[in-house]
Amino acid sequence: MHFLLLGATGRTGKCVVADLLSQGHTAVALIRDSSRLPTDPNLTIVTGSPLSKDDIRKALTATPGVSPDAAIMTLNTVRESDSPFAAQLSPPRFLADSCANVCEVLEQVGISRVVVMSTAGAGSSWAKLPWISKAFMGWTNIKYALEDHNLVDAEIRKTTMDWTLVRAVRLEFNDLKSLNDKAKDVELLGSAGDGMTISDSVHITSVSRFLVQVAVEGLFVKEAIVVRD
Repeated sequence: MHFLLLGATGRTGKCVVADLLSQGHTAVALIRDSSRLPTDPNLTIVTGSPLSKDDIRKALTATPGVSPDAAIMTLNTVRESDSPFAAQLSPPRFLADSCANVCEVLEQVGISRVVVMSTAGAGSSWAKLPWISKAFMGWTNIKYALEDHNLVDAEIRKTTMDWTLVRAVRLEFNDLKSLNDKAKDVELLGSAGDGMTISDSVHITSVSRFLVQVAVEGLFVKEAIVVRD
């Protein structure tokens, strides 16, 4: 299969790229800085922004003789640092507007499948989020990312796309030199995240493997699903 990738230079996005290529798929990645991904004969890199519909259209036709079967979006908001108190750098509605643009352009050309990485706490999963996590999100600048993910949740349901929202609990990034050892099957907690606890986490390699599986196999169409290790 051939995929359009948004957010391919992020930590989870890079894992998605590696997973797709290792399985023999091809991809086109729309990114701002072409130097942030290694070259590969099965990966086409297009410089641009998901906030530009023209850039998205350019990416769809960038690989000669093939158009994407689906899109995988692993975009996230950006802060000055990984500190939860760091200032937000992404513009308001960055995720929501990017998602709306991608879905609009894909719908126009007859591509119906999109898989979006979201976060536990978005949409219907807020009610089941542990109260400590709710307090932490409300107290720190992580709240801005959550607000944007909630907007994505609303935007995508307005479309005719065959969408899936993968709501990941707290992400783990450690031991990235041992990707194959860290990745494992995720535990599915439904759209509401039944059974979530304060200690939950999921490694980005596990999430990326699941995102690729969902996209390739057409799983959880028009559903949101909370995942943890």
